[in-house]
Amino acid sequence: MKPARARCLLLSLSLVLCLACAKTDAEWTRDLHGPDPFVRGLAAIGLGLQSPRTAGPALPTLLKTVDRSDVGLEREAARVLSHVGPYHVEALLEELVRDELMTRHRRGAILNALVSAGPAAPEPIVACLRRPGHGLAGDLGEVLLSIGEPAVPALVELLSGAVETPLRTFAAYLLGRLGPRAHAAEPALRAACSSPDAGLRDTARQALALVTGTLSREVR
Repeated sequence: MKPARARCLLLSLSLVLCLACAKTDAEWTRDLHGPDPFVRGLAAIGLGLQSPRTAGPALPTLLKTVDRSDVGLEREAARVLSHVGPYHVEALLEELVRDELMTRHRRGAILNALVSAGPAAPEPIVACLRRPGHGLAGDLGEVLLSIGEPAVPALVELLSGAVETPLRTFAAYLLGRLGPRAHAAEPALRAACSSPDAGLRDTARQALALVTGTLSREVR
């Protein structure tokens, strides 16, 4: 990036961060539809910082800006995406499911935003795993593990109520990965240990041992 462009970028970001209240939400939203991608990116960042709960209109622009290295706002857009994440979990999951060919930068930004959503994310993630996001189990499972203990109730619900045995087995596996943090899952894991499905039964037994501390996590 040229020095003049860098100075302009720093100045613009300073204005957004320090003087966001200088523009109303309506003004930021209007700028989202301007012809300049730099201005659109700034508007999405400004709206996200100023009003994360109602920043839904900024999400598409934030996601596009994450991919626009020529605009120079990709890191800031990713950070703001994590800032608004707790209020827009369903929309982020829909984007993951809809765009199977998204760039790794965009996928990483969305996954980080879901982790940042914390306790707001597990229930929508479990609903997504059941359908239509069952093909995203690897990524979404890692998000649940990163969230940690707040994800346990949703995983217990998946283990106890999912119709598809592979999803129940996956829930047991994740609970085992959480170890003692998933102590609240002990009753559900004990019940799964009696499953007629051998795979679920074995996974639940190992998970229960990991959760109760009777099996070293070295065996994972």
